[in-house]
Amino acid sequence: MKKSVDVTYSQSGFTLIELMIALVVMAIIAAIAYPNYTQYMERRDLAIARQEALRIAAELERFKAKNFSYKGFDASYVYAYQEDNGSGTMVAKSYYDPATGKLNLPVGATGTAVKYTITLVDGGSGYKPLTIAKNNDGTETSDSASVKGLTWAMSVERAKEGGEPKQPRNFDLLLTNLGIRCMTKTKNTVTGYTGCGSEGKSW
Repeated sequence: MKKSVDVTYSQSGFTLIELMIALVVMAIIAAIAYPNYTQYMERRDLAIARQEALRIAAELERFKAKNFSYKGFDASYVYAYQEDNGSGTMVAKSYYDPATGKLNLPVGATGTAVKYTITLVDGGSGYKPLTIAKNNDGTETSDSASVKGLTWAMSVERAKEGGEPKQPRNFDLLLTNLGIRCMTKTKNTVTGYTGCGSEGKSW
């Protein structure tokens, strides 16, 4: 006669209270970590913006040393890349727009991925692009002819959404060959190319 064996299975798991406590702890950690992560990303974006502004500034001085003027400077070669034209042929392109003197950052970013826009202009009246523009007949346009190229100014402005900076705690930058190097959180200030306003500070 076989004896019956009584087998008891023990079950283990989380109670509802334990699960809720774990979720609360995770929410607290996330609430602390997210602002720190956001600040880190903003500091990184600002560092990239400074780096690229200084890179262009160095290229401007090299250009002037050879040409005795900033007029005609085109940073397209600094940000050049190759792209397939759709028929298998690689064509030369650039992330820098010589017609406007603009460069989106991070380099190559478009749309909502853009964090900053650098705009390089002649430091004289009108703040026009340094690149020489020509008419269809090959003659220089009147706007381009008015550019002297004796000075330059560079704004580094935060990308906007609905007219407001996407990173309100971050800074816009201004850099010129006359020694201005300032930053401000006040929007639409650096595009005046004369300073960073009363709340600006040097960098």
